[in-house]
Amino acid sequence: MTAHLLTIARLEFVAAARLKWIRLLTAAFALLAAAAAYSAAAATELSGADGFARTTMALVPVVMILVPLAALVLGVSGQAAEPGSEPFLFGQPVSRATVVIGRWMGESAALAGAIVVGLGVGGGVVALGSGVDGLPRFAVFVLAAVVLAVIFLSIAAAIASATDKRVAALGAGTFAWFFFVLLYDGAALSLAGWISGSLGGRVLFGSVFGNPADLIRVVTLSIAGTPNVLGAAGDAWIRFLGGTTTATVAAMSALTAWMLAPLAVGVRLMSRRDL
Repeated sequence: MTAHLLTIARLEFVAAARLKWIRLLTAAFALLAAAAAYSAAAATELSGADGFARTTMALVPVVMILVPLAALVLGVSGQAAEPGSEPFLFGQPVSRATVVIGRWMGESAALAGAIVVGLGVGGGVVALGSGVDGLPRFAVFVLAAVVLAVIFLSIAAAIASATDKRVAALGAGTFAWFFFVLLYDGAALSLAGWISGSLGGRVLFGSVFGNPADLIRVVTLSIAGTPNVLGAAGDAWIRFLGGTTTATVAAMSALTAWMLAPLAVGVRLMSRRDL
């Protein structure tokens, strides 16, 4: 099974890496990262730690929009095959779980490579201009972007497994991106405003765990940004979770769940589909 899994992952990685838009995405990340470094004055005027922190803060909104969208498009396109091709593929002597997980692994490797190379250019610009002080925190930000991509690839696998047409899966993936990236925060704020008192604040802080993009944003700004970048809201979030250590453990646990649960759902749905 392991050999089959690695073979499918390798084939999916090669197929994804050959996509022109993946290469363009890498170039776009590189250009945006370099522009963010200069626009934040990180390359010429700031010290290393502050340079990396400001570059990170400038890149967070871009990453929160582009990475989920790229992951959903890549994942849905890879997992939702053209009509008529799935019976042949799943008729081979490999389990459906192996196919779904292998595809997910290959897509994760391809998109992670694009993110690391692209954002690494921005880190290189800052390092050349102001030294490597603060580089570990920027590396945490790059790792968080990769985790975000893997999570949304898992969501894409679940979406693709739930539909039998690629067009329908792409439509559902687009809605998932709109919901998590644009709609969710507004809905959470509205709900917290409607619920008065401390309960509204608890609902708002708790809602962070219901959206992987929000969770990655909070974790990234807390670790890779400047000290106390989240201000009173960040302190309140830490107190809500019972301290820094508890908050870190809770965030890591939630991200792991977001990474594995949708993939498990996708495997389950695919095993039940009539191909």
